[in-house]
Amino acid sequence: MVKKIAWVLSLVVLLVTGADGIYNGVTEWGDAHTRMQQSVTIGVFLYGVLGVITAFGLFRRRPWSLGTAISWGIAVTYVPGVAVMAYGGKDAIMSSAIAASAASAMIALAVVWTAHVVTRGARQ
Repeated sequence: MVKKIAWVLSLVVLLVTGADGIYNGVTEWGDAHTRMQQSVTIGVFLYGVLGVITAFGLFRRRPWSLGTAISWGIAVTYVPGVAVMAYGGKDAIMSSAIAASAASAMIALAVVWTAHVVTRGARQ
């Protein structure tokens, strides 16, 4: 039962971040003026695409979805911390950037764990 709840919640997280990431990655490119801001926008678009791909693979319980979940997790962890520093200017606080990325990393780890558990039988 816990595995099924984790699977459904992971699918929701992946689809929401996927749709949001693709939309924001495309529409916010013009707002990125520095290289750091552009890297954030690229990261947002990347976690959007990877989120949709991973959701498809996880829904079908494909073994390759573990790899895309890890890639999605890296992108979704990178973006918040760098965004704080890139858009915060002189008011940006490093501890806020670390906290933002750490919180995202916890969610990403839960999704990666779910992908590992759900696809374990298909990989063997």
